[in-house]
Formats: sequence, C-alpha cells, structure tokens
Amino acid sequence: MMYFHKRKFLTIFFILININFLFSQDSIFYHIDKKFEESVKRQEQLFNFYKDDFNDWKDKVDLTKVKIDPEKAQKNNYSDEDLLTDREKIILESNKYLGVPYIWGGNTPKAFDCSGLVVWTLRKAINLIIPRTTMQQYQKFNIILEKDMSKIKNGDLVYFKTFGTNPVSHVGIYTGNNTFIHSPKKNDYVKKSKISGFWKDNLIGFVNIEKII
Repeated sequence: MMYFHKRKFLTIFFILININFLFSQDSIFYHIDKKFEESVKRQEQLFNFYKDDFNDWKDKVDLTKVKIDPEKAQKNNYSDEDLLTDREKIILESNKYLGVPYIWGGNTPKAFDCSGLVVWTLRKAINLIIPRTTMQQYQKFNIILEKDMSKIKNGDLVYFKTFGTNPVSHVGIYTGNNTFIHSPKKNDYVKKSKISGFWKDNLIGFVNIEKII
C-alpha cells in the first residue's frame, strides 16, 4: 500500500513538474517574442528618420514650389588672394551651418531640411543652382551617380535611400574622412555624420560636383 502511495505521489509530482516546465517554457517564449517586438519597434524608431516628419508636413508644404530667394542666397565674394577651389568653398560654406535646426521645407539659415541645406550652400559658395528637392536632384543627376566611394572627394553630393519606395530620400555634402554634413531629421540639427552603420547601408552613391558645375 505504501509503495502504491509513494508511486502515486511521484507520478503527481512529475506531472506537476512537467506542467510547470511547460508553463515556464511558454513564459520564456512569450518573453522572447516580446523582446523581439520591442527590438523591432526600437529599430523602426531609430532608423526610420523621415516617415513621421513626412506625414506631418506632406500636406502643408509643397517642396516643388519652395524656391531659393536669390536675394537671400547671394554668392559669396572671394578675393583672388583666397585662391580657394570650388570644393574648398563648398566645405567652408557648409560648415557655417552646423547646429542650424532641421525643419521640413526649410531653405534658409534659420532652418534647413536636407536638400535645402545643399541647395543654399551651393548657391552661396559657387553660385550653382540645382533642383530644390532630393528627388528632383536624383532625377537630374542619376545618370552620373557614382558608387565607387574610393573616388569621392570633398564637396561631392551623397545620396541615400532611407524609407519607402522612393529611390532616394536624403542628401548631404561629403566632407572627407568618410563623413558628410547634412540636416537629418525632425528635432535634430545640421551635423556631420560618419558614413557607417545605417548611413553606409542606405547609401546609393554620390555625384561628382565637378560634373554639375
């Protein structure tokens, strides 16, 4: 009789252990799933720099109608003694705007979006006027877009595909040492970034500035 009770007790004990193990296993997988979901959300927040900003402003600002005011973006006057190349002028001019806040549609030193910064800088530095939006620039320059980054030089324009189905959605100015200056996103400001990680993964190429002057 005692053997029977002992065996019954052990059977119940093992059943309870197995049930507990199954619940624990379910709990482990549940937490793994939750962690994965949280990780995906963090990645979306980290890498999708532009989607929220685009949705906020797409019906308020028609970037195709935003143009540089020539009176506001007059070319700098350089003396012959300066002996600066066009590339050096572009870098010097772009560096003036480090810290300027980002705003969608911004095209003056009060605030810039990515293409606004590039358009303004080229107009001021070397009197070059290019299309206002990143997409318009891509449509005009994609035939000369280069992908061999060993050939890139200071002052070249770098293009990225950062969201959606658009072939391009971001632009900046190459500043040497694998860095570029750009106006990245809402609640941010003009800064220099390394072309690594996210930016390297989403780089589509660059335009040699000498080919469009």
